[in-house]
Amino acid sequence: MPINVKSTSSFLTALTKAATLEVVSRAQAGTIAESLGLPFPRWYVNGAHFSLGPGQRGYFRVPTLSECESLGVGYRDASGRGRKPKVKGSSTSAVKASKPRKPRASSDASTVPTPVPVTPPTVAMTTLVQDDRANTSLQSAISKALGVDVLLGSSESTPYVPKVNKSFVPWGHFTDLKTMIGSSHFLPVMVVGPSGNGKTEMCEQVCAALGREYVRVNITSQTDEDDLIGGFRLINGETKYALGPIPVAMLRGAVVNLDEIDLGGSSLMCLQPVLEGKPLYLKKIGRYVAPAPGFTVVATANTKGRGDDGKYAHTTIMNEAMLERFAVMMEQGWAEPAVERKIIAHHLKKFDKYDASLVKHLVDWANVTRSNFQQQICNDQIATRRLLHIVHVFCALGSIDSAIAHTLSRFDTDTASAFKNLWNAFHEPPVVSPSGEPAKEAEQVIPDGPNAGTWTAKA
Repeated sequence: MPINVKSTSSFLTALTKAATLEVVSRAQAGTIAESLGLPFPRWYVNGAHFSLGPGQRGYFRVPTLSECESLGVGYRDASGRGRKPKVKGSSTSAVKASKPRKPRASSDASTVPTPVPVTPPTVAMTTLVQDDRANTSLQSAISKALGVDVLLGSSESTPYVPKVNKSFVPWGHFTDLKTMIGSSHFLPVMVVGPSGNGKTEMCEQVCAALGREYVRVNITSQTDEDDLIGGFRLINGETKYALGPIPVAMLRGAVVNLDEIDLGGSSLMCLQPVLEGKPLYLKKIGRYVAPAPGFTVVATANTKGRGDDGKYAHTTIMNEAMLERFAVMMEQGWAEPAVERKIIAHHLKKFDKYDASLVKHLVDWANVTRSNFQQQICNDQIATRRLLHIVHVFCALGSIDSAIAHTLSRFDTDTASAFKNLWNAFHEPPVVSPSGEPAKEAEQVIPDGPNAGTWTAKA
């Protein structure tokens, strides 16, 4: 029997709006269905089609309508299977009482349960592959405005309003950046700080909070003027002009994020008039593009444009004339411990793995590595992003020790060993003195090598 497209589509639309990182819980799905007057979505929460797996039981990804149609799952009709929503004011529930489960047989200690193989969700391969199609209506509007038939370079050139990440914790310069982007002033901003502290996500979530269109341009040493402004492309045997992300954003009044700008070369100098808020000349088609109200530029970088300091390979010494055109430079370090604990807690709660002690230990541990890195006691540090990697691996494996071991393998052997020893000092039970009182401090001695030294951590 074919699915009811209207009911299924309404449910999926509401599901998408309520989802956090495109993930919803079983309870959320039931509440959404009830609010739409639809039966409980057993077709959605039962089976392996949309489940995130055993490690994330009770959580589901949000599918597309075309995927549901290809799998043949969805609402059948208004009176189809599933639990009907409870009618307000009624004394009886529309939900039938389930039969009591039989008690499980007690297992013998010598009996080893047979592991059940996990079958990955069956998804039609065609739903996983998409063409890179730009917004054709926007393309037509821009072509008409320029008086020249142009293409949008790719879907990445098309500004969009980012989704609000409910797990995001505003901190640092978030409020100032939001105020500047929301104002009528053209203020190019450069946000500088260590890798993995949330600079790019802050820019994206500011736009999400303001409902502003946003486009991210990833800068590399190979980025040239054609990538930014546009150039001619051979399409089906014809040469056509493809407009780059910068002029498209100018025409839309969008926010451009020049991500990792300190990796770029001299080709970035083509953005001089853009950073001055002036019209941009498209020399290859002989047209000027003036910035629409609201257009602005936010660049993110790990250095202040002074070149590689040993940690950020291939960053360049940026031209002083370009740096001077950024009205604001925001230095963003690591989040305060209270803020970082909230960030980690949100991610653990998302997978129903929250543990207050674990959150505190992770953040305290990371802050000691950063303090020692600043004092040149060690040659590396734990970033916020690395903590989130640990959390995700822990949620997948169910073992914090395994998560720590696997994620610390990113560092050299001596550093990984030192970080692991320090972690043990934080996460193991406190040392008890002969009097029976917990010891105030526990010292962890680091082996000889590039990280030689002693870290002192509260037990």
